[in-house]
Amino acid sequence: MGGDSMKRAGFSALNSISQRRLTAALLAGTAMTMVAAPAYAQNEDVQSDGAADAGENVIVVSGIRGSLANALNEKRNADSLIEVIQAEDIGKLPDQNLAEVLENITGVQITREGGVGTGVQIRGTDSNRLEINGVTTVGAGNGRGGINFEDLNPSIIAGVEVIKAFEAKHIEGSVGGTINLRTIRPLDLSETLISARAQLEDSSLSSDGLKPRISGAFGKKWETSDGREFGFVLSGSYTESTNTAFRPRLDRDNLTTCTGAIPPTTCPAGAPGFLGIQFLNQVQETQNFETFNIAGSIEGEVTDNLKLYADYIYTDQTRRLSGSRVQFSTVSNLNGASDRAIPVGSNANFTSFETFNLGRDAIGQDLGSIMAVTAGSFSPFQRSDFAAGTAGDTAFRNSRGAPFMRVSSDNGSRLTTSDVFRAGAEWESDRLSITAEFSRVTADTVNPNLSTTLNFINPNSDIAPETAAATSFRDENGTPVIFDLTNGISFGINFADPNAPTTAQLLDPNNYVLDGSPTYSANIQENSENAFRFDTTYDLTGAIPFFTSVDAGYRYSKRTTLRDNFRASTRGSNSLAGSLNTGGISDLVTTIPDNFGAGTGSDLFVSGVLYIDPNAGSNPAETVAALNAAAVAQGLGPVITSELTSIAGDFFDIEEETHAIYGQVNFETEDGRFRGNAGLRWVDTSIASTANVLGAGNPTLNTIESGYDHFLPRVNLAFDVVDNITLRASYSEEINRPGFVNISSALALPNAGGVNSNAVAGNPNLRPEEVTSYDVSASWFFAPEAVFSIGYFRKERSGLFGVNVDEPGGPGDAGVIAPNTRDTVGPVCEGGGIFSPLTQAGIFGNGETGVCVGLQAPFNSNGTTTQEGIEVAFQYNLSDWEDRLGSFGWVSGFGVVANYTYQTENNDSGFTDIAGSRAQEIFAGQGFDRNVNPVQRETATLLNLSKHAYNVTAFYEKYGISARVRYTWRDTFRTDNLPGTGNVFEPLGFRGAVEPRGQLNASVNYAVTDQINVGVEGTNLTKSSQNISCVNDGALLCYEGITDRRIQFGVSFTF
Repeated sequence: MGGDSMKRAGFSALNSISQRRLTAALLAGTAMTMVAAPAYAQNEDVQSDGAADAGENVIVVSGIRGSLANALNEKRNADSLIEVIQAEDIGKLPDQNLAEVLENITGVQITREGGVGTGVQIRGTDSNRLEINGVTTVGAGNGRGGINFEDLNPSIIAGVEVIKAFEAKHIEGSVGGTINLRTIRPLDLSETLISARAQLEDSSLSSDGLKPRISGAFGKKWETSDGREFGFVLSGSYTESTNTAFRPRLDRDNLTTCTGAIPPTTCPAGAPGFLGIQFLNQVQETQNFETFNIAGSIEGEVTDNLKLYADYIYTDQTRRLSGSRVQFSTVSNLNGASDRAIPVGSNANFTSFETFNLGRDAIGQDLGSIMAVTAGSFSPFQRSDFAAGTAGDTAFRNSRGAPFMRVSSDNGSRLTTSDVFRAGAEWESDRLSITAEFSRVTADTVNPNLSTTLNFINPNSDIAPETAAATSFRDENGTPVIFDLTNGISFGINFADPNAPTTAQLLDPNNYVLDGSPTYSANIQENSENAFRFDTTYDLTGAIPFFTSVDAGYRYSKRTTLRDNFRASTRGSNSLAGSLNTGGISDLVTTIPDNFGAGTGSDLFVSGVLYIDPNAGSNPAETVAALNAAAVAQGLGPVITSELTSIAGDFFDIEEETHAIYGQVNFETEDGRFRGNAGLRWVDTSIASTANVLGAGNPTLNTIESGYDHFLPRVNLAFDVVDNITLRASYSEEINRPGFVNISSALALPNAGGVNSNAVAGNPNLRPEEVTSYDVSASWFFAPEAVFSIGYFRKERSGLFGVNVDEPGGPGDAGVIAPNTRDTVGPVCEGGGIFSPLTQAGIFGNGETGVCVGLQAPFNSNGTTTQEGIEVAFQYNLSDWEDRLGSFGWVSGFGVVANYTYQTENNDSGFTDIAGSRAQEIFAGQGFDRNVNPVQRETATLLNLSKHAYNVTAFYEKYGISARVRYTWRDTFRTDNLPGTGNVFEPLGFRGAVEPRGQLNASVNYAVTDQINVGVEGTNLTKSSQNISCVNDGALLCYEGITDRRIQFGVSFTF
């Protein structure tokens, strides 16, 4: 789709936001008259009828025990290595989204945003496929991971299957495994299904009150007079949820040297230097979710040999961020050393220091220990702190009157509609079966965003001039800060300082101005895949000894993905006279939430300051109009100077076609003890990537075509040594295709306020990673509904995807003119990076627009990286002990499910020097010379891989009570999810290290009658934090992730 048509699409999407919300609500209200969640089964039912005729009673185990037993049998009888969770199991898990459900599976860990499971790693990787009923899914954004886990309610899913060892018939593209979500099949119903469930949810850190969750299902199967069966199932859900997280951030990549002739007064005695503070950020994020799901299936036996089926799943989700961010910036000017000529430590009072062990770099070099300040205060620079005369004027002007307090309102939203449709036919004769299926999946997303920042102008502090003639003044000045980093990240306004503002001054909108340029944007992503597959099986039973059947098939797919980012132009100003005074928009501002201390447990935090109300950001067009009107009334030009316009450099439109052919032979010995399959899959991929070429004239669209093909052998073996011990082995070759953003030829530059972000470029020459996998395992089914298993896996990964950042030059580098600390004269960046003409220089300059930023691009690394791991699983309950326990028979309701995963990697992707002028300065102080013994990181890093992880679930089910307690723990892992920075290697040149974390979830349900069940569920009961350290685990704390506790209580009804 071209620029003009996408522009119209962008406006249309924005205008339809409120209409979509209303439609979703109306649909949900209608759907609830006929849909509901899967019902809770009772503990035991006695099957009569046929069983009684046979002269025996058969106990049918249901509830938690039944679902675990059925899942275990499915896993036991499968030809390849799979893990299964079934519907009753999902219904009783203390989990509110599918990512949380999947965390119960051995070898699966999840990542969370704001305490909510959003990412799933199978055997240490996110590179996995997500299917629904065997159909590929697409999600928000332009990735390959499939539909977003938070977009689907578990109540519409009947089973979850995780395939870890692939057969030839499985679609290529997974490294860790393929997740297949299965909906309820109509012809599997034994009776009419009518059920409903309603819940209310409370979040401990939110002030929005209780949020509803309603779901239901209705299904029926009937038989015609000639014995053929037809059926349908309709299920759906409507969910509102509020999840709040606090993420204070600390940047201390600022080295103060204490070995000069006159050391700064902030230096501790005897220390060669220490790490001061660069930034302090108090971040509060509240995600408001509104989700509507509906799923429908029909099946029918048209003839004795032919069955037709069709499925449709529709999802509509609105995810709105209402966040606040309080930042004290340019604090580094007060540490005692900086990039500018200022007094030596006269405005800082440091009361505590601590020595931190930085660990080792990627090649094993000991980075040593370093001292860092952990408590103290900063007092803002005043003109009187500097010498009289021109030199003092210049020094004060360059100090900028730090530290500044800025208060931001973050209002990004994600509006996504997606659907999955498949229709097919199954035909069977005595030996031959044929399946033909067509599927279409789509996901369309709009990300409207209006983010603003207010600068607080402290009436009790001097304002630095912008120019030597002092004809204009900066739009920021100093506010005193007190901080305590000894147990987390705590800081606030130091009201004991003589330059401190009063409470009334903080609440006066006339003491704030709109900072620089707000961000007004609406990014669009459109994804779709049309696919057709034809699968055949020929039964060889009795025809050829040992061989049971042969499978063959063909699959065609056409995948498209489009990105078109829209942004409005803005008028930025760094002068006080040129900035919009907030007094003119007082009806748009409010105080930030005052409960930050409820999450941190500290009394030291910022409250009682103003920001633009996030609710105003929910209607960005009206807010933009109000901002512009106020600016004009103050004699200024409009703040937002254009309509939303497509950003030519960001645009791409990619089409990917695949053809796949496979053949597979299945075999089994006569006694059934040895079985398996062996096959080969061939896949051919062709790609056409269209993006704009930017030059001196107008952008022009250019298409780059590429392609590749692979042969992928796959073998799976299973051997029942005795009746209750099974050995398994598998071998497979796989490909991991790069993400669409990475193979585009687009170049996305940072926005006006994105000076700390990188420009992001694609690489059309990127090729798939090639993966060879080996699995062996042993399972001992030592009792009914019980198992102990242990497995080993190994993955050899070549062509691992890496990210390279060409960093911009710093002080002393070519093109950097002091006192600036970045090159602000384009279009060439002599010291490195790329020139971003619309990005403000911020702290790296003196009011310039246009600055050199980092250039980030992906590549295929050399060498082969090896992953190895061990998986252990245990499942057992005491039901067999009921008769032997006598009066303690109630104990037989207890059971346990547990798993443990150990993983390690041998990264052979190569090594590269860390970059960044501040990081280089710090490590030079540690004895490293970038030309002799540089500090290095891995060229390509396996993200989200934890060395150790375990999951323990204890359950009780008896007398109508169904209860679970689950504790999950995972070790540290590397991440590039670093909020507030667009550079995945900041700070200090390494990816962040997420600290070890455990989470406790629980649920209790009680069957009041055979039809009515009441329950309560708790998520993150201990409110576990998820912290991120810089350099290495346990080194320097960079982020705290303080999450909420969520409680859900409700009732379900089954007819």
